[in-house]
This record gives sequence, C-alpha cells and structure tokens, in this order.
Amino acid sequence: MPKHNPTYPIRPEPKILSADVENLCIDILRRYRVENAEITVCIDRHGVPRYLVNEPQLDDVGKRIYASVMEYLYTSLFRIDSVEDLKKLVDSAVQDLGFEKEYIERYNNIWYYILRDSYGYGVLNVVIRDGMIEDIELSNWRKPVTVVHREFLAYEALVTNIVFESEDEVRSIIERLALRSGKAVSLAKPEIHALLPEGYRLAATLGEPVSLGPTFDIRKFPSVPIDIITLVEQGVVPIDVAALVWMVNDAKLFYAVIGGSGTGKTTLLNAFLQLSNPSWKIVVVQDVPEIKLPERPRFIQFFGETSEEQFQRCLTALRYRPDILVVGEVRGREIVALVRAIASGSGSATTFHASTPEEYEMAIRNLLPSDLYTMLTVNTALLIIISRLRISNKVMRRVCAVYERRGNSWYPIYIHNDIDRVEESYILTRIGKRLLIDDPVEELRRRIEFLKKVPCGYSNVEKAMKNFYGV
Repeated sequence: MPKHNPTYPIRPEPKILSADVENLCIDILRRYRVENAEITVCIDRHGVPRYLVNEPQLDDVGKRIYASVMEYLYTSLFRIDSVEDLKKLVDSAVQDLGFEKEYIERYNNIWYYILRDSYGYGVLNVVIRDGMIEDIELSNWRKPVTVVHREFLAYEALVTNIVFESEDEVRSIIERLALRSGKAVSLAKPEIHALLPEGYRLAATLGEPVSLGPTFDIRKFPSVPIDIITLVEQGVVPIDVAALVWMVNDAKLFYAVIGGSGTGKTTLLNAFLQLSNPSWKIVVVQDVPEIKLPERPRFIQFFGETSEEQFQRCLTALRYRPDILVVGEVRGREIVALVRAIASGSGSATTFHASTPEEYEMAIRNLLPSDLYTMLTVNTALLIIISRLRISNKVMRRVCAVYERRGNSWYPIYIHNDIDRVEESYILTRIGKRLLIDDPVEELRRRIEFLKKVPCGYSNVEKAMKNFYGV
C-alpha cells in the first residue's frame, strides 16, 4: 500500500475542548476526571454556573497524525467490529503512513481522540460518559450545551464549553447519535425518539418544520439503580414512608408516585420496588428501560413506544401472572391494565405527571370510563408526591406529601416539615386485614428498625431483603 504524505492534514483536525479555568472561574466547586479529560465545576466571573471540560492537548504533529489516520480509517476497506480491531488498524495505519515514531511519542493523546471520534460520541463523549450527569441539552445551536449535574441540582443547569460552529455540525452529531441508537433521522424525518446503547433516552430534532433549528436532549439513568436506603439518608424519603410502601407492596395494593418532570419519580419507584419479596415476579412495561432490578431473577421488562403498544404489552404482562405489574409512566390507555391488575389481585404501581391529588384525579378521569375510574381511585392505596424543593441555597428532591384515600377524598398522612401521621393511617388497617397482621403499627415499627440497620448500596438492600424473606 502506498504511503500517504505524513505532513498533509487530509481531514480537519480534532475538535478539542479546553477552557482557561483560572481566568474564567472565580469559585471552583469541584474538580475531577472522566477518563483522560479534566472536569471543573465552577462559578464564572458573571455568576454563571459552569461545567468545563479540558481534554488532552495535541501539538501540530499530533493533529496531523490524527487527521491522516482518520482519513486512512474512513477510506480503508477493513471491517472494524471492536475497539481491538480499531487499535490494530490504527497501528497498521501509522506504519503505512510513516508516523510510527511520532505516534508512539504522543500515543495516549492521539488514541484518545481516535477512540472518542470513532467509537465514542465526539465532543459529547465526556458528558455522556460522566456518571454524575443526568441530562444533556442543546436548545439553540448558537448557545453552549447545558447539563444537569447530580451534585449541583441547586443550579438547575450548568453551562458547558461545548459550542458548535454551525447547524450542520449539530446535525452531524444528531445523525451519529441516531446511528448509535439503531434508528435513522433525516430532513424528511427530522424528529427522533430513541435509546442509546447505554440505555440513555434520546430526543432530537434536525430543524424545520419540527423546530427552528437542531436540538437534542439526552436523559441519562444510572447503570445501578439508587437504593432506598441511600434515598432515606439523603432525606429524599422518610424512613416510615419507605416502610409503609414496603407493606403496601407485600399487600399487593396499588400506589402511584406523582410529580413534575425531572423530580425523580422513576428513581423513587425503582427504589420502592426493591422493598418486596426477591422471589416475586415483577413485570415492568415502559418505553425505555428506566426501571431496573438487576439482581432479581424474576424481573421481566416489556417495551412499547406508543400508548397502544404499552396497552398490548400490559395485557401480555397480565398473562404472566405477575406479583407486581408496573407501568413506567401512565400516559394513556395502558392505565386500563392497571385496573385489571387490581381486579386480578396483582400488586401494581406507576408514575404519573401531576402535582396534586386533584390533578391526578382529573387526569385519570379523562383516561378511564366512570366505573373503572371509581375502581382505580377506591383501590389506590397511596399517592406519593415528589418535588424539587429549594432548601436554603440548594435544590433537593423530596417526598413532599403522601396521601391515602378516605371515602371520596384524599387525606394527607405525611407533609414535609408539617405532618407525619403514617402510624395513624387507614391504609395500615387495610394492610393488616389483607396480610392477617394483628398489630400493623407494630409491624411498621419493626420494618423501620430493620431498614435502619441496612447499609447503603443496591446489593446491600437486596441481601437484606433476602434475609428478611428467608430466600
């Protein structure tokens, strides 16, 4: 194979993220690394919260090697199925191109960009790989990408130094994301809802007529779910509420976690589901795999993108005779399946976009015939409302209220910093009758003491549940 001229930069040089942290920031909140990139979270001189990425630097020789190797890869006829294949082909390329000595001297930094731009997500790779990031958003290509950071929720969104130079550059990134998700996006079909290989939810548009310009939002979920003990220690959920939901699970009653967008409804429901018999069959119907129970042998997931598809998956799920049927988020007709689950004696749970019991009732009234609406409301054991509250100078996720159904109205048994009537709740009496427990209040207290002794960590909670149920 003829050698390429090693001094001719065939492809554009890599886009390198960098920021002058010392001159830009007046208050550095945290520094850490993601792979070979340094992350700085700070407040800049204009009072703006920033998320700054500094990637490894390349000198001019390194940029030329990168450009020539990437051109070699794009024009080669070799099949690349893995990172190992890519590495072998890059090694061959630098030999053929006469760059071997210079490449070895700059190996770590050059390989970083080749891997990032071949098997990664380009300039978005760091924020996608950062496990502390919950959400990545671009609303206007002329403005920087913003991110939501788990440790800095008080600032709502952090402004990054990821800036695009044109609409075409953003469209190229969106096309790459679509390709990685196994779907296509084009000017003829300028909108996409998909799932990245890591399980992250992608929503993106290429522009008109859907949006004024290209936009995207990547919602990330932790690979290992956050456990209930961690949420208790973080103050997200009171321990007596957690113990009550545990008993509701055992009694196979229906409950809903409600709240606004981004309040942590799914995270909380996922943690509540851990408080159940590990030998039970739990079937989840959702559009993307947000709810996960990785250590449960009888955990089954069904997927449907539309409300009709989810309804059909729910009917299939009921034939599996689940101990608990979970709908990741109710949006439409799939709510009928929850009523059927109640009628069949299965436990059931869901999340719902609502901020008050009245909003919840209004929504389900519009989704159900009057008889099914009555059955669902009467059989709703708990409504658990989670919100994002500003406490001092921080924004925290909190269970702000828990309601139970009494007659034709919702009765608060817990209000954040005000009411805690969990031990006086009527639902405890219902649970006692259903589980044949003589003193349900004493059982609630026993479970509270049990939870207090469980250390944080998903596997620790799983081990504790196995010990509790003797499985």
